[in-house]
Amino acid sequence: MKTILAVKLALLLLLTVVLSIGLAGCESPRGTIEIWLEGVSMGSMSMDSKPISGLPSQKTNLVIKGSAREIHVSTEEGKTVLKLLPSEAKICIGPDGMSLEGFDPEQVEIRWETPAEKD
Repeated sequence: MKTILAVKLALLLLLTVVLSIGLAGCESPRGTIEIWLEGVSMGSMSMDSKPISGLPSQKTNLVIKGSAREIHVSTEEGKTVLKLLPSEAKICIGPDGMSLEGFDPEQVEIRWETPAEKD
């Protein structure tokens, strides 16, 4: 009798753990994404309204890593805007430069090689 009760409790605990892991996974974004911006002029680049400077070369490749289910491309005030959903992060590219909004600094990398050289 005690063995049956112990087995039922173990199965109930296992079911609870599996369901909690499954529900936690529902909240996380499904897709990861790498956006390569090649030949970016760092003299006109800003992140959260702060200019990025002090690099050995003005032209570089910028890699933005994040997660997104969708990317919406639109124009606002003469700029091309890439909006990542569900995070609402934005990449704004215009004639007077580029800006990143809503990204964490660890999501943005500077790389000197191109995607073809990476593989």
